[in-house]
Amino acid sequence: MIGIIGAMASEVDGLKAKMSDCKTETISGIDFCSGIIGESEVVVAQAGVGKVNAAVTAQTMILHYGVDAVINIGVAGGIEPSLKIGDIVVADRVVEHDMDTTAVGDEPGFITGIDRVYMDCDKVISDLIFESANEAGVHTIRGTIASGDIFVAEDSVRNRISEQFNAYAAEMEGAAIGHVCTMNKVPFAVLRAMSDCANDDSHVDFPTFAEAAAKKSIEIISIFLGKGVK
Repeated sequence: MIGIIGAMASEVDGLKAKMSDCKTETISGIDFCSGIIGESEVVVAQAGVGKVNAAVTAQTMILHYGVDAVINIGVAGGIEPSLKIGDIVVADRVVEHDMDTTAVGDEPGFITGIDRVYMDCDKVISDLIFESANEAGVHTIRGTIASGDIFVAEDSVRNRISEQFNAYAAEMEGAAIGHVCTMNKVPFAVLRAMSDCANDDSHVDFPTFAEAAAKKSIEIISIFLGKGVK
């Protein structure tokens, strides 16, 4: 079974609509919808925005549903210069850009316990998602996705994340899911469509383009699930 997590309704409702044999269970206030999409057995959940919501959802999928992998889908702010609204980033690794214990000598983003800055996405799953994005005809690149409990809407914050972590996109959930999956030794992947450019214009661009960008991520993950990934 594959777990799929989005933060907002627009990021998961399209997938739920494609699901057959759907069963819904509410745990910790989050609805988990399990069934079949394409050729794959899945459980889909709208986690809510932010790292804690994402972590709770991922841990529940692992412990309660016994998922074999977790995929985070949705929208993000583009940082890499070639990205335009609607383009796709498939993460090869994720980082928590707001994790900061530098005052005690750690690197920016260092996570005590798993003792690393970057968490690697599963290569096989990420390769298939990248292939699916290309099949959808969307400009897609691979790179680091950075997560934090802040909606990035200032050039100064965008530039810091780019310089510190060489991040290609910024959002609020992917690295928390990666953190949980790394702790549990469960493969994970992150697919994000650009709703804005994580800059001073983001507060205008996000509400305008987020829904259309979310539909692109749903289209791509639907192609992926049609490949019969278990």
